[in-house]
Parts: sequence; structure tokens; C-alpha cells
Amino acid sequence: MAVQLINIGNVANDGTGDDLREAFIKTNANFEELDLRDDEQTTVTNLGAIGEGLFTQKLVYDLQFKKLSAGSNVTLLADTEKVQIVANVGVKQVAISADTGGTYVLYDTADLTFAGGNDISIDQNGGTLTVAYTGITDLVSDPSPQLSADLDAQTKNLLNVGTIASSGITAPLTGNVTGNVTGNVTGLVHGLDVRTLQGTGAADFGNINPTVNNLLEYIVFNTDIEWGSITAPNGASLDLGAIA
Repeated sequence: MAVQLINIGNVANDGTGDDLREAFIKTNANFEELDLRDDEQTTVTNLGAIGEGLFTQKLVYDLQFKKLSAGSNVTLLADTEKVQIVANVGVKQVAISADTGGTYVLYDTADLTFAGGNDISIDQNGGTLTVAYTGITDLVSDPSPQLSADLDAQTKNLLNVGTIASSGITAPLTGNVTGNVTGNVTGLVHGLDVRTLQGTGAADFGNINPTVNNLLEYIVFNTDIEWGSITAPNGASLDLGAIA
């Protein structure tokens, strides 16, 4: 039934309202009506698919929630609208230095970009950052290979050599030098262009056995004389007479 309204009259004791008996009959009836109605149906739900819920249970009409407790290096700041969780420690900034001497300070709200330079590419896949060199890495691919220091062949051979152009080749040779040189060799041998010797010929006259008639001829015969070189003779002349 509906809640009954007690008639209190227009003014006090005017005889138009309910008497005390009638008024308390309605009062008792109203309490019975309220007592028979459905019990409180308030519920609480923790929203979200992940995370720790704050609501614990409903005990009769008491909604009970968990408390937020600050852990190590964490501070809770609460006001009438929110609870703020503040971390007291952590990486606030990182200084990044380049090999050119520059330094960049990366704060916790800043972004860092890796950019590739000449023949350098940067690839990012998830949490992996790959730096790759895309330039020439071997002599076969380099159209103009150059050395920045001496090349040590470590006693290895140089095969299929074409033209060798050099301002000077120095290599101390020890022991017997064997093997053949095939093809033309252009250059100086001890400062002499061997091509100037072409056509000069050579003759082996055997041993010269002169007749020594006196001491002076003996000394001259057994004394070496420097005649200079083929390209720069000393200009001296010696007449040994006829060979036969």
C-alpha cells in the first residue's frame, strides 16, 4: 500500500485533523509499509580489464574499499578531487654525447631521434634499433680503391697483376731469388734504363795472356783499372797491342 498521510488540521486544536489514535495508527502502518519494501540494492563495480580494484565488499549498507598505500620512493598526494601518485626517484634526465663533442640532455618528456648519415641506415623493429653501413665494404665493389697506409701482404702472392706504376720499389732480398718474370718490366735497374743496352751485344774473348817483359808491365797487368760505366766512361784509353 501507499504511505498514509497524517491529517494535522488547519490550525492547532481546530478539530479538523486526525485524533491521536488515528494519527498513530497511520504511523504504525507507514513503518510496516517501509519495512516490507525491498532492501537496499546498491552495488559497486571495479571498472577496467586490468589493474587492482579498490572496492572490497558491501557489508549490509557499508561499502568497503581498499586504501592506497605509498611504497618505496612513492608519495601519495590527495585533495578533494583526486589522489596523485608521485615517484620520488628515477631517471629524470640522460646526457647523450656525440663523438664530435656535442652533448644533448634528454629529459623524461623529450624524444630522441636516431638519424643515419652518409651510407648509414637506421632500422627500428619493436625494441631493437639496428645501425647498418650501406657503403662499399670490399675492394671488388670500390671503383677507386685507395690505401691510407702501407699494405702488408704477409708473404702472400699478388696474382693476375696488370700494370704496376710506382715512384720507387724497395724490397730487401735475402737468399736466392728464383722464378721467372713474364711480360714486360718497365723501370730502372739501379738507376739504369736497361733498354739503352739493347743492341750493344757481348763478346767473350777468353783469357788475355800477354808477355811481360819487365816489372812495370807486370804491375800494370795485375792492377785493376776503373773504366767507369757504359753510359759514363772515364775517357781513358789503353793500347794493349794486337790480340794475335
